[in-house]
Amino acid sequence: MRNSKDTKFVKTFGKNLRKIRLNKGISQEYLADEANITSNQVSRIENGEVNTTIVTINALAKALGVEISEMFDFKADKS
Repeated sequence: MRNSKDTKFVKTFGKNLRKIRLNKGISQEYLADEANITSNQVSRIENGEVNTTIVTINALAKALGVEISEMFDFKADKS
């Protein structure tokens, strides 16, 4: 079971992933296809419902054309 700090981190990661995806004009379905995961999984990650693996994070970064570090750049999130 996650503690509240872990839950916040997972939710923040998901919000950042969504922001990057939307800024690139990419749908969840397209991202899922490019990362070889399901669109349901993308949705669950973006909503902070699942603590995803580093393998999936790497696949998402490649599909988005960003460095993994950008996915964890929470300070850039002004929303």
